[in-house]
Amino acid sequence: MGMEQDAQSKRVAELFKDRLKAARKQAGLTQDELATKAGISVVTLSKLETGVNKPAFDILVALAHALEASPSFLLGWDPQADAKTDASRRALLLRLNVIVQKLSDEWIEQLIALAERAAPQPRR
Repeated sequence: MGMEQDAQSKRVAELFKDRLKAARKQAGLTQDELATKAGISVVTLSKLETGVNKPAFDILVALAHALEASPSFLLGWDPQADAKTDASRRALLLRLNVIVQKLSDEWIEQLIALAERAAPQPRR
């Protein structure tokens, strides 16, 4: 593994341990409760949360499922992938889509203009 890949691997490992612990706390679970839900030992979970160990694929998937989060979120690849936030956002977008279907083209254009002004602009 090259130096760049090694540095990236370390960043992912650091993000994983931090996100795992934060997601567990956000879900209101103890280590024992999450370990039971994920089918792993508390010792394994503790080592993952402290960065002593890195997760095997099956453990990553089990933890993501138990936390109702995506593996991408836990690995730090998708900062917006918090499952509960994502589900809430999908529900809002679905609701918006239902409403927009009933609007005239003129109103849709006005909504688009408003959304474009409200959306964060990319940095240059």
